[in-house]
Amino acid sequence: MARELADVLHHFLGEGSPERAAPATLALLSEPDDAFAVAVAWNLAHELARLGLAVAWVTSLADEELLPPDATPGLTRLLCPAQDLSGLARAAGEAAAKLGGASRTASLVLVRVPPGWIGPGAAADELLGWTLQLGAPESRLRGDPIAVARRALAARPGARLGVAVCDVRTVREASLAFDALARECAGRSDAQLTSYGVVLDEAELYRSLLARRPLALLRPEARATRSVADVARLLRADLAGDG
Repeated sequence: MARELADVLHHFLGEGSPERAAPATLALLSEPDDAFAVAVAWNLAHELARLGLAVAWVTSLADEELLPPDATPGLTRLLCPAQDLSGLARAAGEAAAKLGGASRTASLVLVRVPPGWIGPGAAADELLGWTLQLGAPESRLRGDPIAVARRALAARPGARLGVAVCDVRTVREASLAFDALARECAGRSDAQLTSYGVVLDEAELYRSLLARRPLALLRPEARATRSVADVARLLRADLAGDG
């Protein structure tokens, strides 16, 4: 479903968790050495578990070097030594099987997928139905989100393409950045981007890794904490809409 950033800046999800027959899979498209993406994924996994979802996070060996042990109820971390998309798909399937057998609540498998690994085939069909990127126009750190989106669509036609805007300082700047991305995407493909809000104050995400504590516990009052929580609520809302 397409959504503009203006539609979600003040979004608040109601009470209740839907039942789901099978876990969904969300692919966070990011480079293998992107520590910021690791921090966002870790904090998102915690926030989604805090919202009542059963969450399995598939992590790489490199991710594990940055992360402390997790003891959050509802959150399971699965170490995956995969070096290609097929290996990631197998790990995500294993995680989904564990969630499906252990919980009747809504559930989600979160897996980071390097864009360079993306190619057509069964693994792409399994992993890339629902994707999320962290991006902004002309961001050297995040790469070209439109090129990555097109690659995902070529490998998995019909994929749902989500973006959480980062590398910005204000909500207005984020709104302008998303609008620019959406226009560029519409001009270069038939796909539409779905907004999952904004991630503010990136330095706070890095601090959470260094402190080895999720932002909700380390800095509950910070803008970064609230922005990640809003991204999690939007993801949960779309997951509920699929149920």
